[in-house]
Amino acid sequence: MCANSISIFDVVKSVANIQVYRFKQSDTELPLFLSNIQAGFPSPADDYLEECLSLDDICISNAASTFLGRVTGQSLKDVYIYDGDIAVIDKSEKPEHKDLVVCAIDGEFNAKILHIDKLQGIRLLSANPDYPPIIIQELTDFRIWGVITFVIQNVKNRSNDWHY
Repeated sequence: MCANSISIFDVVKSVANIQVYRFKQSDTELPLFLSNIQAGFPSPADDYLEECLSLDDICISNAASTFLGRVTGQSLKDVYIYDGDIAVIDKSEKPEHKDLVVCAIDGEFNAKILHIDKLQGIRLLSANPDYPPIIIQELTDFRIWGVITFVIQNVKNRSNDWHY
């Protein structure tokens, strides 16, 4: 198979860096404030709510094909995805160039950036210079399992990492 005809569902090798869990729909609704929360100059806050939202409404477009994955390792740190973050993975999304994807590589899950190039074929990129690209090889068991659509982070526990 030549590089120009490599399919997205063909080949590669690496180590697992994501644990996958089935999505369980929530009944919890949280209040949504009518006022936007300023990340620039402060503005007066309104004390009333616009509506209630479920995180499912925001993060889940197709519950039957959605899974959650706990990221392990530092290979996506330069796109601000860290060890312990929860990835929302939608198996019904069509993987596209530069998507964050979860791949099954030799039976293990791995989260990477999908890079599709007509000349170089398909590569899986890390967002950390310490991790080299994974070049898709013809004989490796490789499948794109789903597309990462959202990431849930516990920023409270990261405040020690901030340099302010």
